[in-house]
Amino acid sequence: MATIALLSGSLRAESSNSAVVATLRKLIEEGAGGHEATVVPLRDFPPFDEDVEHAGLPAALEAARARVSGADALIVCSPAYNGYPSGVLKNALDWLSRPGGDSPLTGLPTAVLSASPGQAGGANVQPHVRQILANSGAAAVECDEVAVGNAISLRTPDGLIEDPAVLSRLAKLVDTVLAAVAAR
Repeated sequence: MATIALLSGSLRAESSNSAVVATLRKLIEEGAGGHEATVVPLRDFPPFDEDVEHAGLPAALEAARARVSGADALIVCSPAYNGYPSGVLKNALDWLSRPGGDSPLTGLPTAVLSASPGQAGGANVQPHVRQILANSGAAAVECDEVAVGNAISLRTPDGLIEDPAVLSRLAKLVDTVLAAVAAR
């Protein structure tokens, strides 16, 4: 049984990325194998500041680090803000990558996908997020690109994605991540 940490790079209540993360959680937890998913909330992360780090991490950061440390893999779903990850996501990855040598990201199998209201689904943000993760020591999971386009229209009132084509791509991503975990 594996535990997969899930991270949405958006804070908005009606976020497409959070809908994708909620859908991934459902796929992981309802799939075969009894796997678990844990969502890493970013809302209470302060801006990265080494003074805060040296004074002692706030509870929200400690909890997030514990979730990622306890996970066998991480899946990050990023919005594309002018072609780049959100400041919230970048800030979270900066916090999780600290301090050097004691990062829960080091060696962690990690996959990246994106969701956007545009047709391209934010695909242009994925290389940037992968680079940040690589610089943080995460181990990239080689998988087909998943970029959920027109994502706002796909979000159900329950906060999930139910489009069969998207569900198929998300299920394939989950299977690839779980295979990478099993291969370790």
